[in-house]
Amino acid sequence: MAGVLATGVLMLLLLGSGVWVAVALGTAGFVGLVMKLGVDRVISFFGKIAWEQNTNFVLIAVPLFIFMGEILFRAGIMARIYTNAAKLVSFLPGGLLQTNIAACTMFAACSGSSVASAATIGSVGYPLIVPRGYDRPMALGSIAAGGTLGILIPPSIIFIIYGSLAEVSIGKLFLAGVFPGVMLATFYGVYIAARALINPAVAPKEKPESFGEMVGAFFRLWQVLLLAVVILGGIYGGVASPTEVAGLGAMLSLIFAITSRKLTWEVIKVAGLSSIRQTAMILFIIMTAKLLSLVLIYYQLPNALVDWINSVGASALSVILLVCAIYLFMGMFFDGVSMMVITIPFVVPIMQVLNVDLIWLGVLICLMIEVGLLTPPVGLNLYVLQGATNEPLRDIIVGSLPFILLQFLAVIIVLTFPAMAVWLPNTMF
Repeated sequence: MAGVLATGVLMLLLLGSGVWVAVALGTAGFVGLVMKLGVDRVISFFGKIAWEQNTNFVLIAVPLFIFMGEILFRAGIMARIYTNAAKLVSFLPGGLLQTNIAACTMFAACSGSSVASAATIGSVGYPLIVPRGYDRPMALGSIAAGGTLGILIPPSIIFIIYGSLAEVSIGKLFLAGVFPGVMLATFYGVYIAARALINPAVAPKEKPESFGEMVGAFFRLWQVLLLAVVILGGIYGGVASPTEVAGLGAMLSLIFAITSRKLTWEVIKVAGLSSIRQTAMILFIIMTAKLLSLVLIYYQLPNALVDWINSVGASALSVILLVCAIYLFMGMFFDGVSMMVITIPFVVPIMQVLNVDLIWLGVLICLMIEVGLLTPPVGLNLYVLQGATNEPLRDIIVGSLPFILLQFLAVIIVLTFPAMAVWLPNTMF
């Protein structure tokens, strides 16, 4: 097991030194395999992995969903969605804080990225909030927390990556995220309403819109509704695969931008470059993590872990709680994609032996990644929101803390009632 030990130590040293996650994973995996197989064979392996991962039909959905969200943002469509969402929830206590959650939920159904959701709503919504006297930490926390819904409500890039790594149905994962995503968004909304009622200074009371105006605002959200119908309806109806509906979604976003007269060459250029950068980062991490997973396979570490769990008689629940604790710790230092590609080669074989539903496990892991997005020192949504608003990081962290507790409540509910995640995909499929 000297090779595994050397691989692990090297990976931790490289990650601690601040190099790119993909470089750390790839270098550690390369060294570990060389110790077992020799240089020539490992180079051959790496070329094969690079080709297979970068031509994987399932992962084509990643750049398409990213591009869809980028076009909607760059063409100003999300700004209109925020305005109409504000009218739709104007009757709720909390005013624009409720709008943050509603708009993040809608954008989640269009982008699949939590970071993009937080950056978009932070750029579009926060400037409207500041002059109205809202509690700033509360406002910042609602945007940071609302942004995390981007990886839970379909289409979710994290679910696509998990499905590819764990070899489970991405369509089922998308459906499994619907109820937990709506539940978490509801928790956020109820908490904001309670705070606003208890302390009106947190959120000034907005003038409720008339019923007719609210109905009009709902129908002006037709673009988001159509995207949701195409994505979920296409998968559930068996009309298209997740990759195919990603292509349809990207095409629809371009059509929306054209009909809004907001599509310019500059918009296409900026959206395309941003999509390429994000996709290259994700695929590079997945590719190098695959190399690292071969180290585990050749040294038979998953089998050794399974044998150890059987020998000590650990229950499935205790192992699941340990996995949650690992994700909680890693979430303080890693982004969601990195956490997933590092741990899935360990976790999935163990869970299969323990007869744990991998669809349910994907939702649970996604919830733990959401917690990591808000926990310092490296909570990505915190830093993205700081860059979008130029507000002190301390205020964003303070405002996010209550929402982290609500995320833990969602984790407990999904742990206690697995049907919350698996009922819909099991029924639909």
